[in-house]
Amino acid sequence: MRATARQTASFADQRAYARRPTSRKVYLVSGRETLRCALIDSAEGGARIRLLGTALPEGDLYLVDTRVRRIHLARSVWQSEREAGLQFVESDTLDRPGGGVEGAAEAALLFARRRAREAAALEADL
Repeated sequence: MRATARQTASFADQRAYARRPTSRKVYLVSGRETLRCALIDSAEGGARIRLLGTALPEGDLYLVDTRVRRIHLARSVWQSEREAGLQFVESDTLDRPGGGVEGAAEAALLFARRRAREAAALEADL
C-alpha cells in the first residue's frame, strides 16, 4: 500500500528535525562488518540510507560519513528491502580523515573505545 500525500506530510510533521536530501557514500560499521551504503537524506537526529545488496547488520551501528568528518552511533528504527532509517544516539567529529572500509572500521573502533572509557569513568564516580 502506497502512502498518500496527506499521510506522507503527516509523517514529516512528526519528525523532530528537517531532513536534507543528499547523495553520497557512507559506511555502516557493526562489529567486524563494514558496509558501503548510500546516504539518501540526513537530519540532525538521523538518516536514511540505501543498503547496497546486503541486509542491515544487528548490534551497535556506527554510521561513518568521511565527507563531513562525522561518526554516529545509531539504531535502526525501520528497514525495507533496500533502505533503512537510522536514529542517531550519539555523534562526534572524526579525529582524523580515514577513507575506505578500513578507515571507517578504525573510526568506529576508536569511537566505541572512547565511549567505553567515558562510561567506566562515570561509573567509577558513582
